[in-house]
Amino acid sequence: MINGGETDSVRKDEITVEDVMLHRVDRYRFGEGSPRVLITGGLHGGETTGQYAAYRMIDELKKRDLAGEVTIMPRCNPAAFRGMRRSSPYDEQDMNRIFPGRTDGTSTEALASQIWDIAQDMDYIVDLHCCGLYGTSYTLAQYEDYDFSRDLAKKIDIPLVVQSAGARGQLFVEAALKGIPSVIIELPGGGRTGIVDLGAGEETVSALVNMLALLGVFPDEEGREPDPVFTGKLRRVRCAADGLFLPRIAPGKPFEEGQVLGALTGEQLSVDFPGHAMIVRPPGYVFRGATVLVLAPGS
Repeated sequence: MINGGETDSVRKDEITVEDVMLHRVDRYRFGEGSPRVLITGGLHGGETTGQYAAYRMIDELKKRDLAGEVTIMPRCNPAAFRGMRRSSPYDEQDMNRIFPGRTDGTSTEALASQIWDIAQDMDYIVDLHCCGLYGTSYTLAQYEDYDFSRDLAKKIDIPLVVQSAGARGQLFVEAALKGIPSVIIELPGGGRTGIVDLGAGEETVSALVNMLALLGVFPDEEGREPDPVFTGKLRRVRCAADGLFLPRIAPGKPFEEGQVLGALTGEQLSVDFPGHAMIVRPPGYVFRGATVLVLAPGS
């Protein structure tokens, strides 16, 4: 069901699903015509920096004249948000693994179906997420698979672009299969306490405003051409034993093949490829099998 209202600068409505509780997702629409751009946040409820950036984009769009239409859905999974969880507490569904959803399914599947109906009408999609408290911002794209995804990623002024593994059921993966240029922006923050990285959020707002200018949505703004570094699929470094982990690199920093990236109870940790550190666990005691580093290979 869709309910709505309108002001001079923005059209706001909502999609709802009646279940144990009323699930309401607000949709804000600015401008009209083409290109049509969708920005989503909160598909995973606890990923709060992405939601912050989406709400900030609403503020930015209220100030501008548009040549095209921008739709923002800042909090797509309200039940999961209320529990600061990845999945809904009502049906334990991960919304970003079940697109295109089902109209006759659970509350999360039904919401995913309505969001998918909106997404299919778009020319571009940017989905905002969080990579955890110890990560750095990056764009996730199937740039090796689709030239149009690479072209969109090149318009986003985030320093690093990571090749996605392409897990099915994700909004941006299913959209790309339909020929819609689509990416994820991963941001530091989130977790069960709802941490928001304000700096990363504001940098993302700036990157999205610039992207919209390059797409021609802001006719009075030229936009600057970013030059991000394209990297491979993420790789995890796990502990081979229990011990005290001490990092030797910061998130977002490049490293060379064989460079010491950390130490585990005195034993140095390195890898046989160059790349960038995307997530770095802070100093602490860890147990065998724990992930201490997430790396993006590529010079």
